[in-house]
Amino acid sequence: MTRLQLTVWVVLIGVSSLVVAKNLAPCELLFASEDDWYPYSGVRNGEAVGLTVDIMRAIYQRPGVSVRFQPLSYSRCMEVARTARYAGCFTTSRNDFYEPYYRYAQLPLLEGQIRIYSRSNRPERDLDMKSLEGQEVGVVLSYGYGKEFDANTAIRKEYSTREINAFRKLKAGRIPYVVAWEGTVNHMLQQNPDLRGWVQPVGKLAPGPVYVSFSRAHPDVERLVSRFDEGMAQLRKSGQLRQLESRWQTNSGD
Repeated sequence: MTRLQLTVWVVLIGVSSLVVAKNLAPCELLFASEDDWYPYSGVRNGEAVGLTVDIMRAIYQRPGVSVRFQPLSYSRCMEVARTARYAGCFTTSRNDFYEPYYRYAQLPLLEGQIRIYSRSNRPERDLDMKSLEGQEVGVVLSYGYGKEFDANTAIRKEYSTREINAFRKLKAGRIPYVVAWEGTVNHMLQQNPDLRGWVQPVGKLAPGPVYVSFSRAHPDVERLVSRFDEGMAQLRKSGQLRQLESRWQTNSGD
């Protein structure tokens, strides 16, 4: 090998190393995922399943990089995401309180329609956030429904630990409204026949984004965030994201 050939070879190796450095090194990534937000993120037979689980796997599963998901309650998920062992937690809200504790990508993990629900015997229609001011509204503890709704102190929020509990309060007449994501409500009604016929959508909030709360303590957090934005952009451009959403809309009753 001539000196020129050796020089070219060394330069090529250096360039290859820079390309590899932009991606995650061979490793195992452990994410915590919410266990009670099906079909977006839930648990079946002890395994994490849902639309967002499939999205995260599509973004991060690469040769040499394996991805595992630990289903946990929302509060526990957020707690463990502050340790280096977990790469992050999803699906989560993003607000001023969380910002100092977690790292966030530019793109959300998911955006969906948040609707206002009432008992089916109430006549109102086309409600919005302003319509809820002064009213008791069922929400789930620690869930986010958009910054404007979350910060609106004129809405009297009635907290439940699970979405189905909020709707049982609605059916019993204890509260007049519940706000919830349309996809989770559709699945809940399929799984709970006693609530069918009692619940109707009567309005909507602005579409709500949810995020991955990445652990600031994780040694690869910056590359994890960069890879997420890059991977999500690719999923959107290729149409794969739309395919995943369609599949889970079809299978949401499973």
